[in-house]
Amino acid sequence: MSKVRIGIDVGGTYTDAVAIDNDTYKIIGKKKIPTTHSDKEGVAKGIIIILKELMDENSLKPEDITFIAHGTTQATNALLEGDVANVGILAMSTGVDKRNAKKESNIENIELAKNKFLNINHIFIDSKDLTEAAINKKIEELSLLGSEVIVATETYSVENPKNELKVMDAANKKGLYATGGHEISEL
Repeated sequence: MSKVRIGIDVGGTYTDAVAIDNDTYKIIGKKKIPTTHSDKEGVAKGIIIILKELMDENSLKPEDITFIAHGTTQATNALLEGDVANVGILAMSTGVDKRNAKKESNIENIELAKNKFLNINHIFIDSKDLTEAAINKKIEELSLLGSEVIVATETYSVENPKNELKVMDAANKKGLYATGGHEISEL
């Protein structure tokens, strides 16, 4: 058998897979299963299931596969449907930049679709007061406000992300996903 390429698409309702001949691009097999949103392993479980079933039904062995491509519309669908986590912004700055940083990081909820919002909570802390205890207290406050993910942002963090990394680490230790402005803004 010639080599096979497999494409998998995880959609909001179904996960689809197709196997094609690597040389002729002829379709060897197709499969569709419901997307496994509620499985404890999430949609990854569906990818494993569909890949195994596609291979079994078409007598494909791992050594036959030369390429696997994966795509998803889930992020786009989540935004359009408003199926997103509440965001907690922990903003930091000090000195002359403090006032602008506090104001600019305090954004309003974002309407994603009609009556569907990305809900945002905001807390500010002066960078000179940034201790482990203070970080944990602010993250707890954001959690009590309903924040499910944390965004750490500090003036000039692209040049020195140390404080954002401290916040991200503290959030992760509490079981919260976190990102920092330096990750989004870096060149």
